[in-house]
Order: sequence, then structure tokens, then C-alpha cells
Amino acid sequence: MTKLLKKTQQVKETKISTAVAGSEAVDDYLKAIFQLSGRDERQVSSTEIAVHLEITAASVTNMLQKLAAAQNPLVEYERHRGVRLSPTGRRRALEIVRHHRLIETFLHRMLDYKVDELHDEAERLEHFISERFEARIAAKLGHPDRDPHGACIPALDGTMPPGHRVTCKCPE
Repeated sequence: MTKLLKKTQQVKETKISTAVAGSEAVDDYLKAIFQLSGRDERQVSSTEIAVHLEITAASVTNMLQKLAAAQNPLVEYERHRGVRLSPTGRRRALEIVRHHRLIETFLHRMLDYKVDELHDEAERLEHFISERFEARIAAKLGHPDRDPHGACIPALDGTMPPGHRVTCKCPE
């Protein structure tokens, strides 16, 4: 009986982990936490995330609990104290930021999108590009380190280019 309960719990955790790790909503949460936590990577409140994502605080709390309970947690969540990204969550957030900024740069340089049109289009596309497509965009653009807004584009390994927080216009 104990083995059956453990197996059931493992299946449940795997389903949560799988469902949580690959969705647009999760990516949006991770990116929001990354942006809101700032340079100091401070804990972010559920209310801040709710305002940023324009959703209810209850929905945020529910998702944060799922993200923290996953087999490979994406966040470190303390009720009434806030949330910060786990190392895994930070890597994923940086990957999404990289996708977003590379897409903006591609749209601007190659397809002549105006700067004020970039963000919304990149928001829609950032979740759906493959790593192969990302690599080809980066190569086609000459591996840029800044997007058209002047924000740093994270490297493939998640590091920021030289000059980050010195000469860039990064919001985080």
C-alpha cells in the first residue's frame, strides 16, 4: 500500500512538473518575477505579480504554489513573504527573455517592424520558437547583445553581455 501511495504521488508530481514547466502562463510568471525582482533578485509579492500580469492575487498564489511544489521547483515561495526564482526558474526566465529580445531584434532588422510594434508581436512568439530557430535567428543577426530598445540579450548560457547595468537600458 505504501509503495502504491508513493507511486501515485510521483505520478502526480510528474504531471504537475510537466504541466507547469511547458506552458505560456508559466513562462509569463517566470518572466514577471524576473523583471519585478530587479537587480537584487528580491522577493516579489503575489500582489505585484497580479498587478503586472493583470490577474487576481488568488490566481497568482495558486500558480506560485504549483511552481514551488513541482519536482524541479521553478520558484522559492513563502506564503505572506513572496517569491523568488529558483536557479532552474531563473534559467528558464532568461531563456524566455532571450527569445523575446532576439525576436524583437529580428522583426526590427529583417522585417522592418517599427520599435513600437515589437513588444506585442514578440510576446506572442516568444513561447513557441525552438532552440534551433533561436540559434538561427541569433546567427542571422550576428549574435547581437542588445535589442532595438537597448536592453541586453542574455547569452545562450544565461549570462548577460559586458556593459549590462552600465551601458544598457535593461528594465531588470
